[in-house]
Amino acid sequence: MLQPNGPATALDELSPLFQPHHAADWPWFEHHPVPAQLPMTQSLGWLFVPDGRVVTLLDAHNRLFRLPGGTIEMTDDADPATALERRAAQEAQLALGPSHYLGFQYDGRGDIHGGIGPCARVRMAAPVTRIGHTSAEPSSGRSMVRLLATPHQATGLIGCGKRGSQQADAAVRAAVALWGFPHSRARHIAEIPHCGGQL
Repeated sequence: MLQPNGPATALDELSPLFQPHHAADWPWFEHHPVPAQLPMTQSLGWLFVPDGRVVTLLDAHNRLFRLPGGTIEMTDDADPATALERRAAQEAQLALGPSHYLGFQYDGRGDIHGGIGPCARVRMAAPVTRIGHTSAEPSSGRSMVRLLATPHQATGLIGCGKRGSQQADAAVRAAVALWGFPHSRARHIAEIPHCGGQL
């Protein structure tokens, strides 16, 4: 059983920035398929451990919180599940079980993708099956601080407001129905040990 090493001191040591996320105002379409004409640019995941908490990442470089996942690349064959699995392994050393599509947020501008215009940012849920030893992400050379928090604690850390809370609710419903995970009780946010652990 994975034993987190107590409250995450990284929250104090790194002085993370708690600020509203730009995704807070993007419309959320739960369970709606992405329209064919709308490019999928991102896949982020609510990644659950068996006690109902989710992995949340703290980027020590820019001191911001986020969910695991990232850009959907050509090598992912436009598949958000493949992109999420790849990114979870690269940046957080997580192995995942089969993922579940939750919906998408509509980004009307696509600024961080070169101003491509309207695009879809997909949100998934998945169970974590293994947590490996912390290592640097290949593309950036940086390591992420990996935290365990309840889904709604994660929403507060990321700063994604009402839309984030709606996503968290959808993710919890999926985790309970698909994997039998419990509703996680509020507790101290904990840092995952660098050595990882068994679930």
